[in-house]
Amino acid sequence: MPDRGPSLHLLAVRFAVLLGLVAQAAWIYARYWLDDRGVVRTADGAIAAQMQRFAVRFVGIAGRYKGGLIKLGQVASLRVDVLPAEVSAELAKLQDRVDAHPLSEIRAQIEHELGGRLEDHFAAFSNEAIAAASLGQVHEARLPSGERVAVKVLYPRVERSVAVDLAAARVGLWLFDFVTVAELDQVYAQLRDSIRGEMDYLAEGRAAEEIARNLAADPELAQRTRVPAIYWGATRKRVLTMEFVEGVKINDRAALEARGIDPREIATWTVRAFLHQMFRNGFFHCDPHPGNLVVDAAGRIGILDFGMHQRLEARVLTLLRESLLATVSRDPIRYARAFLEGGMIRPEDLSTVEEIGRISFDPKYFNLTPKELAQIDLGAYVSRMRTQMKRVKSFQIPDGLVLWGRAFGLLLGLASELAPGIRPMDVVGPYVIRFLGAAPIRTGAAAVPSR
Repeated sequence: MPDRGPSLHLLAVRFAVLLGLVAQAAWIYARYWLDDRGVVRTADGAIAAQMQRFAVRFVGIAGRYKGGLIKLGQVASLRVDVLPAEVSAELAKLQDRVDAHPLSEIRAQIEHELGGRLEDHFAAFSNEAIAAASLGQVHEARLPSGERVAVKVLYPRVERSVAVDLAAARVGLWLFDFVTVAELDQVYAQLRDSIRGEMDYLAEGRAAEEIARNLAADPELAQRTRVPAIYWGATRKRVLTMEFVEGVKINDRAALEARGIDPREIATWTVRAFLHQMFRNGFFHCDPHPGNLVVDAAGRIGILDFGMHQRLEARVLTLLRESLLATVSRDPIRYARAFLEGGMIRPEDLSTVEEIGRISFDPKYFNLTPKELAQIDLGAYVSRMRTQMKRVKSFQIPDGLVLWGRAFGLLLGLASELAPGIRPMDVVGPYVIRFLGAAPIRTGAAAVPSR
């Protein structure tokens, strides 16, 4: 059996370091609270600078301790409704790339999970990892039946350290629960579920198969996309064996063009594939960055790494569809009604959100290319938006919407990288008009496969 975690002493040190971060955050908030109420005045920008230094310290500690801290920071950075902008921006710099663990640890984990020797399950197994992240790493291998596979293995030491990280996060959120309008118990639950979900490779395998079925419902997408098959006989909660998908990175323009593949066309089909997941099924891959997307020799878009996935409630899916239809048609009244009916605001904030829609749909700022966006002065726009946002008192973000926003932002960023000059609504608009007028299509989750 592999080592299931670091010593109690190391865990205690880790927890003490994290409690130190919690204490520092509490002190910064106390200064902010006293300054906001005029009890103690601080110099302009001093508190914001303290917040940024705190975030820099957290990023440094996460980089040293790795494991769940990197994931915790990444997921927390998405909660812009809870964290100050200075903190969110710094946490967003966390990179989920770490040094690979020794092969002996990986072998021990595989043998414990699958039973028997490594050689009983794989005819060949690469000594070097082809990818390493905060929670696990991937090795190329070959099954006894000859299939080329990628084997994703959870680190043996990661679960106890993640538990410590989550415990410290819970202490911190409990400490701040009485001074914020946000439901921090719900925030903690989202953090916990997201990180734990990425450590359940059975759930990841089922997510990959469900998304593959959903994409196959569109014959054109079925021809243009590729999701790796899961080999359940060599898959357990901590080991995932899947088809090896070989290809060039989706943002490698030179390699795509050398194969006669148009990057703009790849951008269009990638966006369409993810919009299909995000709007029609309400179950989607949350991390469409270039490291998780390749283009194979046949020109198909290979979608990899389904550890970060999300299912939306029907109410939230309707909200998203309605708000995007309102955006495409530049209808601020419909936009605000979508927020109200989706439970994001109360009736008293309806007119304020209508005004936010009018600002967002202003032709000076709407549907700009990256080049056009860089050439305008956004100061007035940001000022107007900030003023209106402060007036919204009832704003709440439904479960899943933060990860949806992350996926949508990454998707549009990828489209802009592959096709400079593209207008976001030129990509999204045709899909919206063609598909979103109809009721969303859903499919049921797959049953847990037998071993």
